Amino acid sequence: MKPVIINFVAAQSETGKTTILEKLIPELKNRGLRVAALKGNLRHYDIDTPGKDSWRFARAGAEITGLTTPEGYLLIGFARQENGTAAAARLLQDFDLILIEGNKKSPYPKIEVVRSDINCEPLLPSHTVAILSDCNDLQIDLPILKIDDIDALADFIEQRFFGSYPDRDTETENEQTEFTHFDRNGRPRMVDVSNKDATLREAYARGEIVVNPSTLSRITAGEITKGNVFSVAQVAAIMAVKETGHLIPMAHPLGVSGVEIDFQTVEEENKIEIGVRVKLTGQTGVEMEALTGVSVAALTIYDMCKAIDKNMIIQNIRLIEKKGGRSGHYRREQI
Repeated sequence: MKPVIINFVAAQSETGKTTILEKLIPELKNRGLRVAALKGNLRHYDIDTPGKDSWRFARAGAEITGLTTPEGYLLIGFARQENGTAAAARLLQDFDLILIEGNKKSPYPKIEVVRSDINCEPLLPSHTVAILSDCNDLQIDLPILKIDDIDALADFIEQRFFGSYPDRDTETENEQTEFTHFDRNGRPRMVDVSNKDATLREAYARGEIVVNPSTLSRITAGEITKGNVFSVAQVAAIMAVKETGHLIPMAHPLGVSGVEIDFQTVEEENKIEIGVRVKLTGQTGVEMEALTGVSVAALTIYDMCKAIDKNMIIQNIRLIEKKGGRSGHYRREQI
């Protein structure tokens, strides 16, 4: 299993990234993880300047140069055909986790540090998975962790990147540790599932659309001029499930064996709850199919009712449960 690589980034220097990593590393080690830490995106190494011995060894053709002491070592590698992080990761295969301070342009998952005394507007570079901040009013659809809560940060990393692994030495269905929708050069790819066993898999997702009270009444009474809203949305959800592989770039086209749609009106909250359950026997899961079915069902309801209600809100689309595959059974705690 390749190590997880996480970049800790910020809008500028002096945000405390080094201090955060100093506190995080021992906490992760206490949880049984082997951790390496790198400073990312440097222009050069101070010890590798022209004229130094390591520079002379490299000029002579050594692939790796370095320094050793009785208690430690420092290695300098050269990766002209790939970026330095990917090259370092190849040499650190036995580690669980590589933490990198800096490099906002990397293709790896990132945790952004946002400080109130600098700017509470996060940059949100690509592949940002969480925000670490002391700002109180951030409105971002990402996990926001308190900057001084190292235990919570370690919990997030362990759950996000290792939580689905019953044995860290065994690859599982999610292969989350290396973000397998990207190759080592950061280019997108479709995950190869050809070596996986075909097993029974199932996923159930839910979402909701909030409407005006009068709109809900007309939907339930069958008075929408475009037709029966629930019947059309049900057909749309089934079509969307079958087309997910064409809609989501890295999703596999699947031979889905069963789709079940349910609608539930909640009058006191003026909303319609949508549930989609998808089943198949195959080599990869159907979470994306269930989520896509919910999304398109909600969009169809919006389309059929927008003439009388443009204030409808589609929200809270989430995976409720999945079964099958090597990662086993997952069920959301708060449904």
